[in-house]
Amino acid sequence: MGLRSKIRKAKTFFTKYDVLKTIYWRFRLHLPRSASFHICPKSIVSIAKNADVRIESGELAINDTWFATRKRRYVSEFRLDRDSTFICKGDFMLFQGASIYVAPGAKLVLHGGWSFLNTNSTLNCFHHIEIGKRCSISDNVSIADSDSHCIDGNKEKVTAPVIIGDHVWIGKNATILKGVTIGSGAVVGAGSLVTKDVPNNTVVVGNPAKPIKKIVNWE
Repeated sequence: MGLRSKIRKAKTFFTKYDVLKTIYWRFRLHLPRSASFHICPKSIVSIAKNADVRIESGELAINDTWFATRKRRYVSEFRLDRDSTFICKGDFMLFQGASIYVAPGAKLVLHGGWSFLNTNSTLNCFHHIEIGKRCSISDNVSIADSDSHCIDGNKEKVTAPVIIGDHVWIGKNATILKGVTIGSGAVVGAGSLVTKDVPNNTVVVGNPAKPIKKIVNWE
């Protein structure tokens, strides 16, 4: 890498990221050289000391922005509670206002491959959630594997895993509820409420979401 490239890279680092937080967490988490944990301004990062954090490769970015000229209007939160497990295997972005919470004893696995949570989306993991590679999760999406509260004392059905396959597109204002598996190549329409499994390469829409067609591919 030439001198000019190094200067540009350093300038980007000091202007785009919260440098002190980024450096602190890199050393605190003992990240491998193949991994980056970039924390942008207006980020809240809270990781319990006994949380199992494995950022294996690629970049995990908190409160990133699509445009360098756009001011961050929202705060992103990244919280890992005690005894939680967080595994990131490749590039994953939380754009401005997007947040992740992993509860005590819960496990979140992000397979990366340039997947992202867009503006003001939330992911709340109370048991087990997995998100595949190259997933596009749009604005104001809610993903949760728990109802958080039980009704009539029935605690057994409050929490169930959520699995999202590779190359899934989830539209704006969609909600993904507990116990759902979304197959690879699927598309969830804007505003949909997903309460049941979605087959591979299928478009679902509505409340509750229902299949409307099969697709070969999307870009």
